[in-house]
Amino acid sequence: MNTERRPGEEADAIDVLTRLSALLPPRRAAEFGQLLADHRAEHGAAALRTDVSAHRRLARLAASLPPAAEVVADADLLAALSEATALADPSLYQTFLSHYTLCVGSLVLLGGKAADPDGALAHARTKGSFLVTEIGDAGSHLGIRTEARFDPARRAFTLHTPDHRAAKFSSVAALGLPQQAVVCARLLTGAQNGGVFSFLVDITGADGRPAPGVSVSGPLPVGALPLPYGLVRFHGARIPYDRWLADGAGIDATGVLHDPQPSADARLQRTLSCGQGLWATLPSAMAGLAGRSAAMAWRFSAGRRSHGRLAPGSPVLEYRTQQHAVVGALAAAFSLRCTARAALSTWAGLRAARPSDGPGTAMTFSPWAAVDRSLALYKAHSTRAVADLVDSLQHRCGVSGLFDHNRLPGYLGFARAFDNAGGDNTLILLDAGRALAEERARPDRRSAGPGRFPSDQGRFPADPTDAAWWPAVVTALQDRLADDLAAAASARTEALRRSLHRSPHRSLHRDLDLWNPLLEDALELGDVQARRLAAEAAVEGSTAHRRGWPVPQAADLAALDGLRQARCLAGPLLATGVLTPSAVRALPAAMDALCDRLRQALPDIVAALDPGAGLARTALDEPDYAAALLAAHGASAGASAGASAGSSTGSSDRTGSTS
Repeated sequence: MNTERRPGEEADAIDVLTRLSALLPPRRAAEFGQLLADHRAEHGAAALRTDVSAHRRLARLAASLPPAAEVVADADLLAALSEATALADPSLYQTFLSHYTLCVGSLVLLGGKAADPDGALAHARTKGSFLVTEIGDAGSHLGIRTEARFDPARRAFTLHTPDHRAAKFSSVAALGLPQQAVVCARLLTGAQNGGVFSFLVDITGADGRPAPGVSVSGPLPVGALPLPYGLVRFHGARIPYDRWLADGAGIDATGVLHDPQPSADARLQRTLSCGQGLWATLPSAMAGLAGRSAAMAWRFSAGRRSHGRLAPGSPVLEYRTQQHAVVGALAAAFSLRCTARAALSTWAGLRAARPSDGPGTAMTFSPWAAVDRSLALYKAHSTRAVADLVDSLQHRCGVSGLFDHNRLPGYLGFARAFDNAGGDNTLILLDAGRALAEERARPDRRSAGPGRFPSDQGRFPADPTDAAWWPAVVTALQDRLADDLAAAASARTEALRRSLHRSPHRSLHRDLDLWNPLLEDALELGDVQARRLAAEAAVEGSTAHRRGWPVPQAADLAALDGLRQARCLAGPLLATGVLTPSAVRALPAAMDALCDRLRQALPDIVAALDPGAGLARTALDEPDYAAALLAAHGASAGASAGASAGSSTGSSDRTGSTS
């Protein structure tokens, strides 16, 4: 760890390599950046079984970093490293995340650092993974079936997969180098079911072959993140006692488990709390992708003319639709950066606080919102927002947005993959929506009634281009939806009570009968709750004067992103009466006004929001895109001659295709 960090601009800079130079010794930061820049992933799925390149690259990166536990303990460094690897290569980010944030993060959180006595994980000589998902059932995190059976005679555990449906899933199918994983399993001792704990398990030995009692399937290619994913099963694999990440629990001489956590759900929450590090730092990676994608799309559009008959030869950015998409993406990138900083701040508060005695949000659909609702919502919002943003920009860049070397396809696949990975977004939003509705149903939280949103919108700033307008609107929408859902749940509860009184054996799943018709409403409320958190972060970021990150017209960017989201939520805003039809019809004109106000500052805004031009530059960034693309991809020797003679036959590249 760099104990002599440079204060001031470098520590808060948007450029991720500049930030790393303040968080690491400068020579180490330069080495790390060079290693990332030297590689572009080009291996195919056919080679995944023997492809250990991700492991070797991880080890090379680790050589320029402090020991892994120190990286995990430094939230700013972990976030910057996550962002840099995601920008350079999303599949490398997944390897980095699994090793540092989840595997080593579990050791740090749960008191298992002694399980790595020779530092193999600390310096990535052994690749670490995290195995929690079981492939056969939905919501497997709430019903983990892998068993760690305690053997009192040997004071050790044996790990068992009860059947094929409980096989674990992770990127472990490339054999040949040593691998370990933190495995989440149900601890059984005698007749006692101790709940879900984590165990550090050898997946392969020093020779790279599966360890005794472990079987690994062939690779399961995932195009969005090309890594050697596979299924893992355990057949009595032995785990020494000190590889149990006990987190203060213990098993006495008689084989009885003593756990300071008061319930099975509280134990599961603690075991999965390593997810906090993921949710706190993943928004930084997503913000990096958003800023890089928006900057590329703006530079590409700024140098592009349209031959449409409305105004032949006009820049494409003269068209309002292109402005709303591209300048709107810059606004979204600003808001996502503010969300990333809010997530890191929230995590810092959680780390400084005493661990809770149990989940504050019920584990209904998944454990994630119970681990920490705000962080889980930051994760869900960031990943979905970036997927939508990159998808839109890919379309706005035409065929150039589909070229792998222009990075947008890889960034889009990465963002979409994390809709499920790292905690399923739909389940997070369902739990968050249900929890908020139940909170609103308490007598001390009830609202004043249906008249609290007057039709003249006196509750909101009059000008929708005011940065404070959207946070007020989305908060009002959240409150209305929460009250409506709470009222609907209360009415259904009473109806079910009467029905069950008449027919006591009618249903074995009262909660499902209650919530099943309301799930779409709970999902919508969870999404709006996440948007409210992001809106608050954006307006705070637009008014704070942060050293090292001066963004021109930050308030206008926050306002423009708010208007984008208001248009997306026009239906709920109208249905709840939060906005009137005339207010919704006025949103495009307000966006036009903000685009006009931002026009002159856009080059400086792009420079302020682009975190990786030096790390992940593409032809889209160049003033002459066509020339840059040809230069980067080797125009054939006859191309220039053909071009000078006439372009009717098109130009050919080395693949033989014509343009």
